[in-house]
Amino acid sequence: MKIEDLRKLGLSQSEATLYLSLLKLGASEVQPLIEETGFYKANIYQALERLCEKGIVSKIIENRKRVYQIQKPESIIEFIKKKKDELDEQEEIAKELVKNIEKKKSSYVQETAMVFRGIAGVKQIYSEIIEKKLDYFVFGSPKESEIIIEDYYWQNLHLKQKEHKIKAKMIFHKSLRKWKKLIPKDIIDLKFFDEEFEPLTETTIYGTKVAFVVWTENPIVTIINNEHVVNSYKQLFNLLWKISKV
Repeated sequence: MKIEDLRKLGLSQSEATLYLSLLKLGASEVQPLIEETGFYKANIYQALERLCEKGIVSKIIENRKRVYQIQKPESIIEFIKKKKDELDEQEEIAKELVKNIEKKKSSYVQETAMVFRGIAGVKQIYSEIIEKKLDYFVFGSPKESEIIIEDYYWQNLHLKQKEHKIKAKMIFHKSLRKWKKLIPKDIIDLKFFDEEFEPLTETTIYGTKVAFVVWTENPIVTIINNEHVVNSYKQLFNLLWKISKV
C-alpha cells in the first residue's frame, strides 16, 4: 500500500503516513509513532484523532495511556461509502439551492444605467427589442432622427418588427407626419403633437428599460433598467397619448 493511494482516498499526507506506520507497528502508543514518522507530538495527536473520526483507526486507554490501532480493512470501504453518501446529500442540497436561486433571479432584475455615444447606441435599443420580441412605446421623436439615421434603417426595422409581430405605439412631432404613410399600420399606432417646440430628446419604453436619445449630430443614448422608472414613464406616455392627434 502506498501513501499516494491513501491520499487519493481523501487522507492528508500526515494521516496516510500514520496509517501506514500503524499498519507496520501494530497497536501503538504515540511515542513509537513519533520515532517512526518524525512528526511533532501535537501534530500526531491531531492526525490520529482525525483518523479515529473517519472510522479507520481506533483508540483505547491502557494504563492511562492512549493506544492506537487500525480498524478492520473493510473500514476503509465504509469510510468511502460514508463520503459518497455525504456527497450525494450535498448534491441534492445544491440542486435545491440552484432552483431557489433561479426562482429569485427570475423575479429580480438588476437595476443598471448605461450611456452610449453614436448611432450604435440607438441601434442597440432596437436590436434588443427585435431579439427579445418586446412591444414598445416611443414619444418625442424629432425630425433629426430621420436625418441622422436614414429612412432605410427604420423601414428595415419595421419589416423585422412585423415579422415578429412586435406592437408599438409612437407619438411623433408633426414634422414627421409623412411616416403615417410609411409605417405598417397593423403593428404600429401613430399619433402626433402639434406644438411648435420640437424636442431633441426621444424616449423609448421597452421591457424593463427606458431609453433616452438626445438627437445631436453624435447621438447620446442613456438606457435605464428599472421597473419603477418604466411604470412611471408608461403613465406619462398614456397621458400624452390621450391628448395627441391622429
